This record gives sequence, C-alpha cells and structure tokens, in this order.
Amino acid sequence: MKTKSYLDQFYTIDPEAGDYFIEIAIRDYDDIFNNWDSSVYNLRDLDSSLKSFLEDCSQDIALNKSVVLRFNIEDEKKEPNLEKTIVQGIRNYFDYNYHIMKKKLSDRWRKTLSYVLISVLFTTVSLYFKTSMQSEVVDQIILQGLTVGGWVFLWEAFSMLFIQSSDLLKKRKQYRRLLAAPIKFRYKEK
Repeated sequence: MKTKSYLDQFYTIDPEAGDYFIEIAIRDYDDIFNNWDSSVYNLRDLDSSLKSFLEDCSQDIALNKSVVLRFNIEDEKKEPNLEKTIVQGIRNYFDYNYHIMKKKLSDRWRKTLSYVLISVLFTTVSLYFKTSMQSEVVDQIILQGLTVGGWVFLWEAFSMLFIQSSDLLKKRKQYRRLLAAPIKFRYKEK
C-alpha cells in the first residue's frame, strides 16, 4: 500500500499525470483580478489574496511536480472568449514576475562580480604595500584595513551568490512553473 504524502491531503492529484491541482473558488470572473485596476482583463493585476494563495501553494508543492490551476466558479456561465482573455491576463502576470526575478538575479550576479573584483583589488594592493611599507603604525593600519576590506568584500560576494540568491532562484522557478501551468475553469451547476 502506497503511503500518501502530507500534501496529498490538501491537493487534488491527477492520478494519471501526477499533477497537483490548485483549486481556487471564486464567485465570478472579476474575483480573479484586482478590483482597483480598471484595465482590460489581459493587462490587469491579479487580486492580492489570489496572488498570495497561489504563491503559498506553489511553495508547498515540490518544484519537480507540475501544477494545474483550476478555478471553480459559482455565479458565471461559461464564456470561452472571456476564459482565453483571463488566461492571457494570468500568464501576463506570471511572465512579468518571472522577468522581474530574472532581472533581480542578473543585478545580484553583476554586483557579486564587482565585489569579487574589489576584493581582488584590495588584496593585491595590500600585498603590494606589505612588501614596500615601513613598519610604522599608520602603514600597518592601512595594510590591515586593505586586507580586511578584501576579505569582507569576498565574503559579501560569497554570501550574495550562494546564500541570498537561493531564494530568488527558487521564486523564479515557481513563477516559471505557474506560467506554464494549465488553467482550467469549472462551473457550478445551478
């Protein structure tokens, strides 16, 4: 007998494909988007509680699992053209966030490279001064300051690259998965 995982209690799983369904209950199409945004559906911002819900669910489910977004709608009749527009709006939202994460990562890696270069510069200058300086107190303070500065910049680069970037990488993968997720609509029978 196969043991169910903890998440299996909270998510519907497609027995054939193994996809996790993220079930979203709404009254009508307008509940998907921010009520303050008067743009057309395919350019509107998502409702803040829906954003939080989708991001939380995406964090729950392992990144190697596929997800399907299924909207369970109470007070609407099926409108295929409107569904397509809404799907495009949701895709636009996740595409935008995916590109923002890519830009943040790119900026972070650029900054990391500059910190490594500054570290190398400080360390090189300190090694040069080590051979040419007298043993006066001021010279030793400058030498120690350059050495410590080099190590601090190197640590900051290491921290940004391996510690701080991991959250952004994970977030970017989550947005990529949500961007690729099939979106389905199910209507309540009246």
